[in-house]
Amino acid sequence: RPTMDQGTTKKKKLISIVGDAFADIYCYLDNETPHVVVGGDARLSQPMTTRAGGSGLNTSTHLCSLINHFGINDDTDIEVNFQTVINENDEYGKLITSHAKCHGFNLLNRRVSDYPSCFFGTDEESTLASGGKSSGHCAVIIAQGERSFMTHIGCLGDYRGSHILDESINETYDLQHVHVSGYFNIPGFWDGELGSKLEEIKQRNKEITISLVPQHDATETWDGGLLEALTNIDFLILSEVEAKGITKYHDSAAIRKKTFFEYAATYFHDKSPNTHLIITLGSDGCVHLKNRAIDKVATVKKEPIDPTGAGDAFAAGFVYGFLDYMSQNKDNCGITSHALKTSMLWGCASGCCCVGIDGASRPPEKKIKEQVLADVQTVNEAESVKPPSGER
Repeated sequence: RPTMDQGTTKKKKLISIVGDAFADIYCYLDNETPHVVVGGDARLSQPMTTRAGGSGLNTSTHLCSLINHFGINDDTDIEVNFQTVINENDEYGKLITSHAKCHGFNLLNRRVSDYPSCFFGTDEESTLASGGKSSGHCAVIIAQGERSFMTHIGCLGDYRGSHILDESINETYDLQHVHVSGYFNIPGFWDGELGSKLEEIKQRNKEITISLVPQHDATETWDGGLLEALTNIDFLILSEVEAKGITKYHDSAAIRKKTFFEYAATYFHDKSPNTHLIITLGSDGCVHLKNRAIDKVATVKKEPIDPTGAGDAFAAGFVYGFLDYMSQNKDNCGITSHALKTSMLWGCASGCCCVGIDGASRPPEKKIKEQVLADVQTVNEAESVKPPSGER
């Protein structure tokens, strides 16, 4: 009988990212013509460039970079699998595939035979001529420190919750965490499709933690059954705009008696009391809402070069910080306040690094991350951060 030394192989730790991937076509508007008018024209300050993007891909990229630079409890031999749907044969799909290889994460294309439109032909021309769908792509319009998107989801629209690979049953890996990105960009995840799969994963292993980033809802309905899926989600990470959309905060005058964070804390607690809500606030840091309590972490102020992907970088930093803390404090039971504070500090630092670089999926070098993290820690140690108030 083989002993541990003779024949037993230690399982490799795995983080599973599930979500969207796009080819982003960047358009930087000239400062003299910072608005696009229907029927008009606008000047760009630099040539258009196409880069791999999408919330899921961006998060995978930044998370891999953090693991490679710092390790999780000094362990850098950790796999990151990214499950998405692309057309491998068109130029956008090739760009996304090449990016994944370059940045060290495994791209698992979850196209299935029931939806062959993702895989017609051998190149983009024959694919589209055969009635197939292209990989998702979007125009990213950047002006005055903000960005807007015009998106064609392409074959990503064929992605279903049932297509997600449950990697908790893979005997090769020790699944640590599942992160879902771009919920509102994938209609096939809506109305119970994703929730059912997450419930299966949780039932097999209740110790696996799950986080989700919804992204902006282009339909402006802010529904898609997201709230029903929260019961299996440990961390809901979203921007203030997204939180206000989901809670329908602007639809009622009566709620003005409460600050937004007070309202949101109550709203999400009533929907799913065990879910930790993390709301990002750009240059103001982030807040954690749980059981109607509000905790804030500040960040350093930085003039943004490109805000695209900052929320995805924050999510990557948050997940990294959480897993690193939990790996170093295995005797702690559950999700503690210290674990959350560490996660939020890493999230703020990662998001801050992202806005200082041109492009959403281009992580900075290690020394920049170290400096920004130190600055974020200093900001939070130097002052007692008061709970948010006022209109928020």
